[in-house]
Amino acid sequence: MVLRNFVYLLGLFGLLAGCCPVRVHLSPEVPAPAADPACLTELVASDNNQVLTRSFTLQEETAVRIVGQAEGTSFELVPGFVEAYLNDCIEFFIDLGSTCRQYRFVWDSRRVTGNNADTTGVRFAQSDPSETCYVFELAFPWKTLGFDGIPKEKDVLRLDVSAIDNDGQSRKSQIAWSGVDANLFMDWSQFGDFPLAGHRTRKAPVIDGLEDEMWAGQERYPIAHTIVGTVRDGADLSGEYRLLWDESDLYVLVVITDDVKRQAAFMFDNGSLESELGEVLWQLEFDRTVHAGGALKNRRQEDTLRLPAGKYVLRLETDECHATGHWDDLAPDEPFTGIKIYALDR
Repeated sequence: MVLRNFVYLLGLFGLLAGCCPVRVHLSPEVPAPAADPACLTELVASDNNQVLTRSFTLQEETAVRIVGQAEGTSFELVPGFVEAYLNDCIEFFIDLGSTCRQYRFVWDSRRVTGNNADTTGVRFAQSDPSETCYVFELAFPWKTLGFDGIPKEKDVLRLDVSAIDNDGQSRKSQIAWSGVDANLFMDWSQFGDFPLAGHRTRKAPVIDGLEDEMWAGQERYPIAHTIVGTVRDGADLSGEYRLLWDESDLYVLVVITDDVKRQAAFMFDNGSLESELGEVLWQLEFDRTVHAGGALKNRRQEDTLRLPAGKYVLRLETDECHATGHWDDLAPDEPFTGIKIYALDR
């Protein structure tokens, strides 16, 4: 799926309207605003596809409130708009001869995607034992997987388990148990052989996402082949899986270590506050936004900064739709796209 230009958009809300504004010098790139007297400066779009800048100078150190509004989305916010493989997630592949299935389970989501992913009777749960670890517990009915009859100890499965890492806005890296390159999702020959012998259970595990006693004694299979991107070390991305089965289901427990757990998210409008030397001091980030009212894609971010005396530059770039006055969906409660800065010092 082709995503529109994304990133940061900004707009600011006036708190403490009674504050005495600090004197500011504006450069002529964009006409000076004539709006809220409590607003120190602002950069607000008037159309789509705009690239705007505004310079201003603070005569003294000032505490400011920055409010940004823009259009953005995430995997959970708009189902189907952001591809599942761009998120932190795990994948389970299985080839039973007559059919091959790929299941993808995204961190912190209840949706299941994949190729030829029949989800009839599939159960799963996810937990977060720590800030840098997540666990998926999966149950697949044999019939749903396409297995003909009841499995036996002598049977050998062709399967693979992988994990995808997203530390920013897209897939950064991917690791697999058996796979060797990025074609794993369509190259079944990369799957590994998994003998069922020794993995049968007489008691079905409770699918609650917890690494309980039933799994404690099971052999651990490392997910250690880097097949996409670069993995810095085991703290960046690593994992293992375990497997059990009975006459009705195949059970899989996947434990992933990931130092930054997140879903894919995008801002379609870019915006930032920079120093005179070009250092980015602030920018809109989807993970720091809240719903701004109206359409779900309307996002709002508010932050407080203390800026020393000096010169600063606001930058704003809008994409092809949904900017101030050109809404293609419900407008935000405060109808603007852009950045507003309010002085908090008296």
